[in-house]
Amino acid sequence: MSAIFDPTDPSSPLHYPVAQTALLLLDFQGLTIRLCGPGGKDATAKAKQMRDWALKKNMMILHSITDLTGVPPAICKGADRILKVLSTAKNDRDAAEEPTELAFSQQHNEYITLKSPGVISGLKSHGAMELLIEHGIKSLIICGLSTSGCVMRTAVPATDDAFIVSIISDACADPRDGLHEMLVEKVLPSRAHVATAEEFIREWEKSILS
Repeated sequence: MSAIFDPTDPSSPLHYPVAQTALLLLDFQGLTIRLCGPGGKDATAKAKQMRDWALKKNMMILHSITDLTGVPPAICKGADRILKVLSTAKNDRDAAEEPTELAFSQQHNEYITLKSPGVISGLKSHGAMELLIEHGIKSLIICGLSTSGCVMRTAVPATDDAFIVSIISDACADPRDGLHEMLVEKVLPSRAHVATAEEFIREWEKSILS
């Protein structure tokens, strides 16, 4: 049995109850969905599937999005490029917000945190770590855009912070051809568990029945 699906293994997400698990939805804003092309839309649909499932489980859900009205810090590399993107997107409501089907809707145990422009990791969005600690979260399930950006930059440091990390591969995408596949197949499995939405939900439900 793979460690990810063995509830007796402390490194498995199935070892931890709903109360110690959080679903992270990272950067699912119109701007990033567009940048990821068709893959972005497909990943958003899978992220919705994960959110719907998490809501039924009363699992903590944390939306982390970039505040497009903010300004990157002066020390941020590429600040001029970021400002150019922000100036184009800040007056575009669809670019700034999550799509309706996935958007934060103030459900019980659902939260939203904002990142300053130039900040990539969802764990560095304002108040995110405090919320996770307050709720006693041990295991993170990550969906996000892009794979090479917020997903990787959240997942790897999270493992150093002693979180169990699972990445839902088909609820992530990247604008660069082939990069998503390379990361979820060759790089991220060394630090995190990787599974599709269907695999993860099926095995979670199976572990409850066993």
